[in-house]
Amino acid sequence: MRPALTPEQEAVFRGQLTDAEGALHQLIIGKKAVTLSYNGESVTYTQANEARLRNYIRELQAKLGLIPSARRRGVRV
Repeated sequence: MRPALTPEQEAVFRGQLTDAEGALHQLIIGKKAVTLSYNGESVTYTQANEARLRNYIRELQAKLGLIPSARRRGVRV
């Protein structure tokens, strides 16, 4: 089970998710590179590492509880 987020943490993650989704949109419509800043670092994404940006978006969505954070293993009966 994921720990509950404080309202401040949720606001930060939602802002980061909005920025990341906007960056992905820019890549998809043909912008050559986009730069995001998070955790005190700047990262430039290009079409060559679009998958890495998509993974970052999924991580943020999982932190916000928008998608499951981990795959559950099947239970044998």
